[in-house]
Amino acid sequence: MAAAVEILVYADRLNTRHGVARLLQGAPGIGRVECAATGDELVSRYVRSPADVVFVAVRPGEPSGPAAAATLLSVAPDASVIMFGSSGTVAAATSALVPGVGGFLQNYDGLYPEPAIAAAPPAVERPHLSERELQILWGMAHGKRNVQIGADLALSEDSVKTHCKRIFRKMSVHDRAEAVAAGFRAGFLS
Repeated sequence: MAAAVEILVYADRLNTRHGVARLLQGAPGIGRVECAATGDELVSRYVRSPADVVFVAVRPGEPSGPAAAATLLSVAPDASVIMFGSSGTVAAATSALVPGVGGFLQNYDGLYPEPAIAAAPPAVERPHLSERELQILWGMAHGKRNVQIGADLALSEDSVKTHCKRIFRKMSVHDRAEAVAAGFRAGFLS
């Protein structure tokens, strides 16, 4: 059985931090989920107990998210960091992406408001992925680069890239971060 993925969430807004944590806790394949409210807290929590994936909230005109990611990556350059924000932050986030960040995950506008009534999650159609594609998706979820995944699976980097393109097409996603998120939702990464 594969080890559960440990996650650290950074957001300066309480409802965003706890909203993301609530969404992740109990999801298939997710183990420990911790939160950090400041860049210093993010670094100290990561140094004390490294997470497999670090999610960093980004808001337009607010440098705290990119600054926290940059600080963490200066201390732990191998950390798997993914920035996230609403659709209105895509342009701001892509211009603020910090070297070493794995990508940007777009969520809905109105970041995680407190729900008045809990609605059932929408049914997720599960695409068919081959065993090799699942292995590569697992490598992506662990923050590995194509060359690292290829070395683990005795594949060339070009073969890994080809499999990644197929995964993206089958899962109707555009990048690694979206593929990993879709993989968790579909139950592939449990």
